Amino acid sequence: MSTEEYIRQAQVYLNQRKLTEALNFCKRAIELQPFSPSAYTTLGEILEAQGDPTAARDAFVQALEISPQFFLAHAYLGQLYSEYSWLDEAAFHYRQALDLKPDWPEVHYNLGNVFHKQGKLLGAIDCYRTAIALNPNYLLAFYNLAVVLEQNSQLEAAIDTYRQAIALAPDYVEAYSNLGAILLKDDRAAEAIEVYQRAIEIKPDWATLHNNLGQALLNKNPDRAIASYLTAIELQPDLVLAHYNLGKAWQIQGEHSAALACFDRAIDLNPELISGYTDAGFSLMVLGKIAEAMPYFERAIALKPDFVDAYCRLGERRRVAAVEDDELSRAIAACDRFLTALTGRKKEGTTRILTRIHGLIIEHESDVEGTGKKSEGRLDTDFDTDTRINSPQQGRGKQKKLSMPNAQCPMPNAPLPIAEISDNLAEIYLHLGNALTEYGGYESAAAYYQKALQIQPKNTEIYWRLGNCLAQQYRFSAAVAVYRMALTIQPALPQVYFELAKLLEKQGHWERAIDYYLKVLELQLHGYGDLQQWKKENFVSPDRNSLEHPHGIYLSSWDWLVNAKLDAGNYVEVVWKSAPEACGENIHNSQFLLANSQLADSDCAGLTCGLCLQRLSKWFDPVHLGWGVYRLSNSQPIPVDAPKTFVAQIPNGRVWIVPQENYWLICKAIAVITPDNYLLADVSRDYPGLLPGCEKHDVRKHSVFQLESFPDLKQIDGSVAVLSGLSGNVYFHWMVDVLPRIELLRRSGRDLAEIDWFLVNSCQHQFQRESLRILGIPEEKVLESDRLPHIQATELIVPSFAGYLGWPSGWAMDFLRREFLKGIIPSSSYPKRIYISRSKARYRRVLNEEDAIEVLEQSGFVSILPESMSLAEQIAHFYHAEVIVAAHGSGLTNTIFCRQGTKVIELVSPHYISHYYWGISQYLQLEHYFLAGEAFECYPVRQLMYQNSLTEDILVNLSSLKRMVEVVGLG
Repeated sequence: MSTEEYIRQAQVYLNQRKLTEALNFCKRAIELQPFSPSAYTTLGEILEAQGDPTAARDAFVQALEISPQFFLAHAYLGQLYSEYSWLDEAAFHYRQALDLKPDWPEVHYNLGNVFHKQGKLLGAIDCYRTAIALNPNYLLAFYNLAVVLEQNSQLEAAIDTYRQAIALAPDYVEAYSNLGAILLKDDRAAEAIEVYQRAIEIKPDWATLHNNLGQALLNKNPDRAIASYLTAIELQPDLVLAHYNLGKAWQIQGEHSAALACFDRAIDLNPELISGYTDAGFSLMVLGKIAEAMPYFERAIALKPDFVDAYCRLGERRRVAAVEDDELSRAIAACDRFLTALTGRKKEGTTRILTRIHGLIIEHESDVEGTGKKSEGRLDTDFDTDTRINSPQQGRGKQKKLSMPNAQCPMPNAPLPIAEISDNLAEIYLHLGNALTEYGGYESAAAYYQKALQIQPKNTEIYWRLGNCLAQQYRFSAAVAVYRMALTIQPALPQVYFELAKLLEKQGHWERAIDYYLKVLELQLHGYGDLQQWKKENFVSPDRNSLEHPHGIYLSSWDWLVNAKLDAGNYVEVVWKSAPEACGENIHNSQFLLANSQLADSDCAGLTCGLCLQRLSKWFDPVHLGWGVYRLSNSQPIPVDAPKTFVAQIPNGRVWIVPQENYWLICKAIAVITPDNYLLADVSRDYPGLLPGCEKHDVRKHSVFQLESFPDLKQIDGSVAVLSGLSGNVYFHWMVDVLPRIELLRRSGRDLAEIDWFLVNSCQHQFQRESLRILGIPEEKVLESDRLPHIQATELIVPSFAGYLGWPSGWAMDFLRREFLKGIIPSSSYPKRIYISRSKARYRRVLNEEDAIEVLEQSGFVSILPESMSLAEQIAHFYHAEVIVAAHGSGLTNTIFCRQGTKVIELVSPHYISHYYWGISQYLQLEHYFLAGEAFECYPVRQLMYQNSLTEDILVNLSSLKRMVEVVGLG
């Protein structure tokens, strides 16, 4: 026999799994021809099949030493490295094989799988598409291409690709399953249901399909969803997702006891299921079983402790540095104590166990990610792994992975200090309720007080505050009932009698009100309580300003001026030449639409409106590049007309602007009121505001109408230009919402020198004083609405806002660049790559910032702290930078001063991905990316740490940060 015949016979035995015979024939081939690359390549295949990867690798390498151009050895060596996760080496050899044989679809496909595992999604997409171009019937290439397209946020393309896979193989139920998941993700539940039902007809005994069908049915038909989950469990009793999803369905129905049983079963099947512990704890909290809930939360945190550990380390520094001088700070301090009590017992004994557990968790999560399954455990989806080189149609099944025994969640070394935990929890709820009451969020505050009463049902202070909160909502009967419950517990409470008297007085029950006032005086005489603080917080003095609420609303300042028969010179419209589509008739039409939308019956959550945010996010079209890095891909401006810009002059007009009271309670409402007591809606604002294109915002709900009394009115003799904005004490809103109003004054023909006063939120910050000085407004002409929240001027000059809140218009950015880049001189002394630190911020910090900076420094980044610089220095750093990395926050405002093509990489919380800086990058043609931090999954605890997702801190995944440098092209 010749060498070639021995090799062919060895291949026959290899395919028959007769490995000993195959090895013998291969060795004979090598004896006959010691320099045969084919023989050594076949030997490598046989040795790999025998489970000796090292010897197999040596055989493939020997083949390449004999013939470096032997593409088959490169391909098999790539496959060997891929199977053992030596991905860089695998990619290298696959590329070598393709350089030698570029028309090999299986190698393109396998290289795509390697790129996918490496997080190089665009590379994977290209490889799969090349494989399909070479082999239009390549089923697995279609399937895996669809998986990666979905991860790349190309949902429509993924849907089309799954449909092509189904056309090739109509019984391919895995494709149906994943197709349904994407349709559901794209809010196309009806289509998803149809797809799942078709798949079930093909494979009725596959539990995963019934589980996924339940997810599609859940919102519209929860009873059918529950039936689908039960069918899935009947088919596969150990299907964790079905038990968990069934629990969520019961939870949504309010059946928390049934939900708890499902979550416990899911935990039994998978002791590492963080979401199971989290939701079980939540249901127990709703059932009022606080003590029983805490161990579940403890275990959820213990399974993935990094976020809470970093937060607590930050809390230790916070306790040293901070003064608890406001309600939110007190709530945060109570939360620090709560987490310490929940997680801080006998750390040495726990750490050893957690280290072992954590290692298993990482392996488990890696397995989930590798198979394309969602870690939240809602839908079950698949990803097919490497195909054998010579068998492109093999392997619909998933590659087996090394398994490890389930890790039992560590049991506490000692009983939890439930009393301490509960007391701190009640304190969190109390102070959060107080903070929300100060902010005017009475409904949310009442919910927090009720939670606090679950824990401390005899705490009369909570009853008192809950009653006050209900009274503010005009729920008088409920408030009276709550006050009386407090008096049942403790009869000698003058503050409660005082509130009851006030409430009865409002209702016209004069005699009973007088009796209660007398009771207050009687208790005072006997030494019970001090009313001074109650009066300060709740009592409206008769000599305070007694101006009434506005009689009504004018949506347009122009309409009021016409009705008041004032000169047309009192209203100057400002039209921007750079945006002709926004003037003339188009402006009129857009304002008409806005006026109608503002009177819509439905409520809108404003800047946090989920539907609006989803709509805007889709417009920017973020594309996932891999490793959690997204790039904004749409360069077109949002197709929403900007609001009309103008300057209105209101004789004897007045303005009420909420002052900043502490670091978080800042200007949240502005009301411009005419001398005949009407609110001018187009120059007034109120949180939560509205986003561009919103059709549900209702200006009739402005908080000025709920105001019990105005602050004292300050009469100003002369002209006052109103520049203050919502959150105008914050650098971002100061730059994009406040300063552009100065340009409107100029464009209206006003001589700034002739205006007597300029009203801004404050001039306490250096950036405020410096920017006003640059724009030619002398400090002696500045009034601060934080000090004068309610003024009336002989002539109130009110420029419109520059655009939607937090959305700088193009003309506003042009204005800021023109004014503040004047003195910037190009220089090589500034760093090209900068990281913007938020180490001095009180929220939305990078929890592991020191580690993140260390990673970035390896790629040439320099960390800067903008608030420690002058305004001019900040702007110069951004102007000269080529790459900027920053956590979402005001520091990114200065991207307005970047040059075209600058790369901006925004670090965000996975629960708060906001658009604020996206429009800036789009207008200035910057490359904008964002990287989401690690998710802290235990949402009931997360909501104690962060009362709003806007304030959530960010834990950067350092591996993703390192990969980001490669993905964004910074190597």
